[in-house]
Amino acid sequence: MKILALETTGRYGSAAVIDDDGRIWHASSTEEMNHLRGMISLIDEAVTKAGIGKDDLTHMAASVGPGSFTGIRIGVTTARTMAQMLGLPCIGVSSTEALAKGALADAVSAGARLIVPVINARRHQTYAAVFEADREAESLVPVLEEKQYMIEELLEELRARLGEHDGAAVYFTGDGIDAYGGIIEGALPEGSFMFAAGDKRYQSAGPVSEIALEKARAGETVGYDGLMPEYMRLAEAEQKLRAGTLSDRIRTAKV
Repeated sequence: MKILALETTGRYGSAAVIDDDGRIWHASSTEEMNHLRGMISLIDEAVTKAGIGKDDLTHMAASVGPGSFTGIRIGVTTARTMAQMLGLPCIGVSSTEALAKGALADAVSAGARLIVPVINARRHQTYAAVFEADREAESLVPVLEEKQYMIEELLEELRARLGEHDGAAVYFTGDGIDAYGGIIEGALPEGSFMFAAGDKRYQSAGPVSEIALEKARAGETVGYDGLMPEYMRLAEAEQKLRAGTLSDRIRTAKV
């Protein structure tokens, strides 16, 4: 297998090719939110590093969200277009799971038991999940479902779990650290948590490709038209549009 994976849900766009042996060839942008202009170049770079042509690819994968709405659309649309052109099956990967996968080795090395990817959704909102690090299997065990949480709600859940697992350390990753690091520090006991280093806390295509390889081996693929974005909530403009439509209906009903 030769899987091309795209990551556009976060701050930096990236692409990676992974083969059957788990070898990864990676290309990443250093420009923030440059997904639209830079993705094709990143794809070409990753494929070239792998020493193959696009016709050698066997699968297309993309991080489907949650995360930046615009970024998600760019990644999913690019993956769908390439898959349709090349006749390839597609694989969708959760961005929170990929963040946790990328943090697994460091978290285990640091002695952490819980890995918490936190994506900033603004106004104290996050997209997050909680995973337990299985040290023996070097894998992730879902503990708390991926969904939208207020940061205070998420931390309340973590405090309860710290009580259940005395001494369990929590490893945070994701750009939610940038936005809510102070709130986290004020809510959890000192020494019970740690933050991913600044250069390791953002989405990357490498872990996306690793999860995609696992899914490909398990036959968890879809056609290009089955690869769908996971926004997890409506965009602000859509929320306002629906709110306006509902208000219009209410006024009409009153008249």
